Amino acid sequence: MNNSDKVEILSSDVSSTGSSSRDSSTFDDVKQLVADKLHAAAETIQSKADENRQSPIAGYASTAAGWLDDTSSYIRNADSQRITSDIQNQVRRNPGRSLLIAGAAGLLLGVLIRR
Repeated sequence: MNNSDKVEILSSDVSSTGSSSRDSSTFDDVKQLVADKLHAAAETIQSKADENRQSPIAGYASTAAGWLDDTSSYIRNADSQRITSDIQNQVRRNPGRSLLIAGAAGLLLGVLIRR
């Protein structure tokens, strides 16, 4: 093995390490962004529910805001392995519900992309 072969092996190791570092950083950035957006949505829903306390829907809105805020905290504090494991367990326990959620998410994305 000559020196140029060794340099190629080392450079591929360095570039793959840098790539995983960038992928991890990108994942963390996306995770933070999603958590921030969920938290902002929860705050908005909660403020609207507080403005309309006499409405029968205000209680449901407060509950939904709580769920969104809990989800925001979960995403902010969870690592990718934990999220993957939790999703896999949820799909195994409730395959029908998981298919409905995936279909609804796909439909929503389709509508958003067409606009």
